[in-house]
Amino acid sequence: MRKKRRLKKSVLFVIIVATAVGSLSFFCFLRVKHDRDIKRQVKEEREELKQDITKHYSETVKTLRKASLYEKAGSKYVKIGDISKDEIINLEKEKITYKTKYFLIKDLDIYISYKDVSKTEEERQVDLRYKNYLPYNLNVISKDDVHLYRDDKVVYQLNKKIEAPIIVKDDAGYYIDYLGELLFIPKDDVLEVKDSKNTDKEEASSVPVTCYHFIYLEGDTSCNELICHHENQIKEEFQYLKDNNYFTLTTTELRLFIEDKIRLPMNSILITIDDGARAENFIPLLESYKINATLFLVSSWYPAEKFASSYMEIASHTHNLHTPGVCPGGQGSPLKCADRDELLSDLKQSRETLNNTEALCFPFYEYNDYAISIAKEAGFKMAFIGGMRKATKGIDLYKIPRISVHSDTSLDTYINYVS
Repeated sequence: MRKKRRLKKSVLFVIIVATAVGSLSFFCFLRVKHDRDIKRQVKEEREELKQDITKHYSETVKTLRKASLYEKAGSKYVKIGDISKDEIINLEKEKITYKTKYFLIKDLDIYISYKDVSKTEEERQVDLRYKNYLPYNLNVISKDDVHLYRDDKVVYQLNKKIEAPIIVKDDAGYYIDYLGELLFIPKDDVLEVKDSKNTDKEEASSVPVTCYHFIYLEGDTSCNELICHHENQIKEEFQYLKDNNYFTLTTTELRLFIEDKIRLPMNSILITIDDGARAENFIPLLESYKINATLFLVSSWYPAEKFASSYMEIASHTHNLHTPGVCPGGQGSPLKCADRDELLSDLKQSRETLNNTEALCFPFYEYNDYAISIAKEAGFKMAFIGGMRKATKGIDLYKIPRISVHSDTSLDTYINYVS
């Protein structure tokens, strides 16, 4: 009887142990399965996140909204400002993982959230002509809250001091190189301006402004005036400019130089062409040598579209006042004595026709105080004459001298003019 009881107890014990072991094994199985499911879920979520981040990343992106900018402090990202909507920015190359929640902006130790940008095929359009200017040996230091503008629009608002060399001076502030473009910082956002050794390159103290008229091509014998130029003469002179790394200016750049708002490199020049006749023949040469020039166009004579080129600036030679014998003295330019309302109407029409240009060349290089006052009233900020001398800082902006190039100007003489 006792043996039977002991046997029953043993069997019961075995059953209990077996049940316990089975339950534990089943629990362990469930636990392992749960852990595997969690890991699989985490892996899937991370892969989905990586794919989502990847959808936002390329080396060029566009902001989807006004977005925050961040600096990295240890493992944290701290907001330091904002960037406006629809800005195209370049990013550093990087391998995307599920942890890449912030993209590093190229050439700047600043980050942006992947959620705030999208891939774009648009190219970042930045005018890099300012790279030719010499920076001032002055740095601007901003206040803790600074706004950076492009064309009167706030592009960046930063909650930190920035320091950068001054590239362009303006009455209301300064232009600096920030994130690979020229941006404006108002004086209200400036804490101080301090001396800094930004360049030791020698700057230009004067700039030659050369004047051409008519160009004729090989085989054309119809142009035989002193102000006619065979294309080979132009090629020879342009080759000299190219070989010696001349920076060919716009009229606005020359004005800023005269006002001491930019510093120019030694080999700087403004090339001008008068009237418009045959001027289209200059365009292939300008584009071939990558040289800029300004055409002073009599806007009633030829349509501006005839001279369309990224290398040809169009400025005013009046709308229809290139008429000799109207006023006493010289060749008799109408601007010296004709009715004020008539002159204003003509000059304003010329400006409107030529994209509101602010540069005027007086017909026949003739002017007086009356002509200058009308040019100012019409909205011109500068005017060109003759004079056979270079333009220097501080000169009268309405009496900018030019150096005429003639058909008999030798290369040595030309080099002397522009050196």
